[in-house]
Amino acid sequence: MESTKERELSFDIRRTFILGAYMREWQMPEYRVILKKPETGAYVEIYYFPAVEGEEIARFATVGLSATHRPNGQAVGTEWVMALTSDLGGESMDRIFTYLSDLIAHHIEAAGDSRIPRVMEESPLAPANWTTTAFLLDELRGESEELEELQVGSERVEILWALPVTAQEAALILSEGVEAFDSYVENIEHSIIDPRR
Repeated sequence: MESTKERELSFDIRRTFILGAYMREWQMPEYRVILKKPETGAYVEIYYFPAVEGEEIARFATVGLSATHRPNGQAVGTEWVMALTSDLGGESMDRIFTYLSDLIAHHIEAAGDSRIPRVMEESPLAPANWTTTAFLLDELRGESEELEELQVGSERVEILWALPVTAQEAALILSEGVEAFDSYVENIEHSIIDPRR
């Protein structure tokens, strides 16, 4: 069994690789929230990267989710990136951290694996100002290809797209697949990262 010092060093190394990759793409994060559950060893950091000058995209990204284990003993193996419009859909950064924390906790406890696409249907936990009250995890889109998969020592960590979607979009994905959703996205007038679309 790994000692506390070994776990801390392992996490520090993981953070160095993953956070470094994020910072190369999006510059400095502005804020961080830490989720931990000592009885299970779960420890996840969520970083907020505000929109940089000349860009209208803000991001929330996890570090450590990939090393967290589900109740079945399987490591999650993935990290999440949520891209939003720079106004955060009219919600506060804290409200979005709370929402993401709830989604992450649910994913760790309830999802048996990390297969994608994965849809979480409409939830009352979604921010009140958003029309996107359901949630999609899928292959990373709209970011550098270098972020799709990161090498952390001998481990390959997949970075997933964490996207708030409307109830109708969730139903489309569940009934017709993510390809139908991608076709739909190409024809909508709003940005896919606008949670009030």
